[in-house]
Parts: sequence; C-alpha cells; structure tokens
Amino acid sequence: MQISRKYLVLIGWLLVVTIITLSLIRIDAAMPKIENSDKIGHFLAYSSLMAWFTWLYTKAWVRNLYALAFIIMGGLLELLQSMTSFRSADIADFQVNTIGVIIGFVFAVLTSNIGFIKKTFSL
Repeated sequence: MQISRKYLVLIGWLLVVTIITLSLIRIDAAMPKIENSDKIGHFLAYSSLMAWFTWLYTKAWVRNLYALAFIIMGGLLELLQSMTSFRSADIADFQVNTIGVIIGFVFAVLTSNIGFIKKTFSL
C-alpha cells in the first residue's frame, strides 16, 4: 500500500506545528533533571523534521530552502521563548537545532535510495 503524497506532506507540516507548539507552551511536567537532556529532544525533533522534508523533495534548491527555513524557525522560536515568563532562550538549543537540521539533511540524502524510503517517498 502506497501512501498518498498529500498525506506525507500533511505529516511533515504536523511535525512543524508540533515543534512550534512544544517550543512555546508551558511544560511543567515532572521530568527527571538530567543536565542538557532537552538537547536530545531538540536534536531528534529537527533532524527528523529535516529528514522528512528531504525525503519528500528531490530538487536541491527546495531542500536547501527547507533547511534554511528550519534553521531560521529554530532561532525565531528561541527568541519567542525569551518573551515569555515561563520559557527562556538558550543559544545552545539553537545550535543543537541547527546541527539537527544538518545531520537530518545528510542522513536523508544518504538513505534516499533505501527500498522502503524510496518506495514511500517517491511518488
């Protein structure tokens, strides 16, 4: 069964909305305090997002535009966090977001010809 391209694009944009939402809401959950553990979440979010959109689009200029947009998005979200009373901006988060975009891009390019990825995203 092949997934319609419109659903793959929708999933990608839902990932964007999820990242924006989680970046700007108050999170008071009792989470274990492990130093810099949030960086893992930032890396996974942005690398997954970039990989998804890299698999969706084959034109280099489109991929590059998404990479730039996601890096800018990460920076803007950090700035917006600094304007809230319950979140704070962290340059290290922005750096990890950017590294995630780069690693996600490279990973997706290197894996684009793997069977299930090629079959799913080559519509």
